[in-house]
Amino acid sequence: MSEQSSVRLSGDCTVRSVRTLHREIAAALETSSDLSLDCAQVERADIAFVQLVLSAAATARQQAKRIDLTDASDVVASAFARAGLRPRAPFAPAA
Repeated sequence: MSEQSSVRLSGDCTVRSVRTLHREIAAALETSSDLSLDCAQVERADIAFVQLVLSAAATARQQAKRIDLTDASDVVASAFARAGLRPRAPFAPAA
């Protein structure tokens, strides 16, 4: 298993694309113990994306793995803020 890998997310990260995103993140998590989600190019994000990230992070923790967001765009930060969270592990409540 690879120690570290990255998934570059871009464009639409909403309910319309959540199934595709789920498959991509799950596949990367299978082969990595430390997964980075590069969010710099995300143009649209909604609560479905936030839920996907939280679920993936919980799955990773159960498997003694780690998921982190990097370069969260303003759109991603806004989606997390609307959910009352900060867009960085451990995805704590916003201050």
